[in-house]
Amino acid sequence: MKYALLISAFAISMTASSAAYADYSVIRWTSGFCQIWDNSTPWKPFPRDYKAGRIHFKTFGAALAAKAGLIARRECSA
Repeated sequence: MKYALLISAFAISMTASSAAYADYSVIRWTSGFCQIWDNSTPWKPFPRDYKAGRIHFKTFGAALAAKAGLIARRECSA
């Protein structure tokens, strides 16, 4: 029982620490559509006809603001 408690506490701490290091990018598909991508996912976007931006954002809100700026400059479609 003690080991189960220890293992579950470790699993919760690992989940909480991984959320603290969130990493987002704005990707642009060949169609011109831009999307916010969570880089902490274990997979890549599909299909692979996209370009990822060079800047990585720590919060979703920061990535959303950057995407809004790209749309305003007509570098991305909404």
